Amino acid sequence: METTKINRNIIIKLCSILLLGGAFIYYFYQNNPSDNGTSFLRCPSNLLFKINCPGCGTQRAIHHLLHLEIAEAFRFNALFVLFSPLILVVFLLLIYNFIFNKSVKIPLLSNKYFLITLLVIIVLFGVLRNIPVEPFTILSP
Repeated sequence: METTKINRNIIIKLCSILLLGGAFIYYFYQNNPSDNGTSFLRCPSNLLFKINCPGCGTQRAIHHLLHLEIAEAFRFNALFVLFSPLILVVFLLLIYNFIFNKSVKIPLLSNKYFLITLLVIIVLFGVLRNIPVEPFTILSP
């Protein structure tokens, strides 16, 4: 009886993730954030302060990655494209832990030096993409 309840919970969680994930992927595949009239959110830092945060262009990059347009995705947010394999692994691990009630961790993500390096890269990318001089302008979405 207990096994049946556990299996049912796993199936419900899995179906929920597939439904939400599928809807997310479908929406980003079908709708280009660059098009006028789409309901994508605009970056608050860009809207209010006219600066590009490290995440600016990520929605457009996701759209182009789903269409396998790697160069175009890279043009909108190179950092996201470079880190997308790591982001995908972390996201899949979070989903796995959620579905199966586990707490599997990636040791590298617990390493403070790795996390500090990651933070420095993100901040540096955010600063460099706002310098209005070649070659830094290519980092701007």
